Amino acid sequence: MLKNRNIAMVIILSIVTCGIYALYWTYVTMDALDREGQSSNMPVIVQFLLLFFYVGYILFGLNADSNINAIKASRGIETQDNKVVYMILGLICPIILVCLVQDEINKLA
Repeated sequence: MLKNRNIAMVIILSIVTCGIYALYWTYVTMDALDREGQSSNMPVIVQFLLLFFYVGYILFGLNADSNINAIKASRGIETQDNKVVYMILGLICPIILVCLVQDEINKLA
């Protein structure tokens, strides 16, 4: 189930816990998006384990975009293709990717 979270609180908790909350948020978000959108190309646990390598947030961005678009399509909302933006942010600045994905989830929740 998609959960509405305060984006600023996600960032603050991630900083205060030295990234542990960010890992928790990422796993829970991956799982929720996969359950709702059912459009991932790999299991959630594999996506999560790849976070510990540099490609993890790139794959997270790709799967988040496809799942968000699948959820929007099922609800009759216009979809947007943000794959390139999410891939670049996953490579350069994952915290902004986290903010954008949570913002999309907040709009859907």
